Amino acid sequence: MLDTRLAFDVTAHTGTATVTFAPSAVPGATLEIGDLAIDRADVGYTAGVKLDLALPASDRPIAATIAFHYRLHDRFDGASPGGFTMLWPDHCGDLFPCHSNPADGTTFSSVTLTGVPAGLTAVYPRAIPADAPAYQLAWAIDAYTELPLGATRAGTQVTIAYRAGELAAAQHGGAHLVAAFDWLEHTLGPYRYGAVVGGVSVAWPRGGLGGMEHHPRWHVAAAALADEVTHVHEAAHGWFGDGVRVACWEDFVLSEGTASYLAGRALDVVAPGVGAATWQDYTSELAAVPGAKPVWPDSCGTVDVMELYTTAPYMRGAFFYRAVALKVGADALDRALATFYAAHAGTSARMRDVLATIRTVTGYDPTACAETWLRATTTPAPAPCP
Repeated sequence: MLDTRLAFDVTAHTGTATVTFAPSAVPGATLEIGDLAIDRADVGYTAGVKLDLALPASDRPIAATIAFHYRLHDRFDGASPGGFTMLWPDHCGDLFPCHSNPADGTTFSSVTLTGVPAGLTAVYPRAIPADAPAYQLAWAIDAYTELPLGATRAGTQVTIAYRAGELAAAQHGGAHLVAAFDWLEHTLGPYRYGAVVGGVSVAWPRGGLGGMEHHPRWHVAAAALADEVTHVHEAAHGWFGDGVRVACWEDFVLSEGTASYLAGRALDVVAPGVGAATWQDYTSELAAVPGAKPVWPDSCGTVDVMELYTTAPYMRGAFFYRAVALKVGADALDRALATFYAAHAGTSARMRDVLATIRTVTGYDPTACAETWLRATTTPAPAPCP
């Protein structure tokens, strides 16, 4: 897939998707459609568990337009009656025809929403101009007010959308967000997903914690709106997890472990007191991490991400990077991560590619340290890599 154009009516629960595919000598294409009801398409199709399109072989990009109805879901698996969407990890087909495999990115050159109820505001990207995993697309509809926080040196405007009674929480959660986003831009490389970024308070149902990397407007559970670390963690996904996608779900730690480390590292630089408190909290979370399972399985395409979805990849990943930073210097690790991002932005990669880049840039081979932190069945104590 090269590009997706989407138009939704959020009252009628209808949508139209125009999907552009890369040139292929092989005819046909297949899209995931979850529980969508396909109304029509401008090419022949067969709709079943998936949508098979009768596209001809082509030496140029070729597009198909599909009209559909979508259903509301009361869990985190599509469009919610509560006015928000959640497509991670593989529920994009419950909202639009897609490929949920994170290795296969797409741009979203146009996204429009109509039918938004009077008095409410839809916060969503009108476009996602760089390749993104399908789950990155999201909207949130509520009575929002924007809190402009300022701009980075690169001109990126940072804001938080909050609901009634949440101004103080938004101010606290965004206290150092501009500075942290500026540090990410200038340390790792240019941001790829637009000129306006920031968190959106979402009334997730019980059990919804933290945030979700829906760049450029990431979602934050209302209960976490005041938490600075959540905002910076989700911001960091603009580089790792979104900006560089995971090639397999086994590389989940490349997304979450890296974002967790970068949140602590950025706050260390721009707000040292907050950074120190972040690592204290991380240490407590690390102590509570369950053992027994590696957080970086030695396979690709055989492990379901929900088997890895615990605090373990977040914390063991963060402390792996911290162990490397204590060995080679945090600035040297910054340079390695920037080099990796420059090489892989807009594509998918594996954790082993990160290790190779660290070795090339710093001269230190982190393989043994990664084995200890990411593949052992016990959680080590924080310490520099040997």
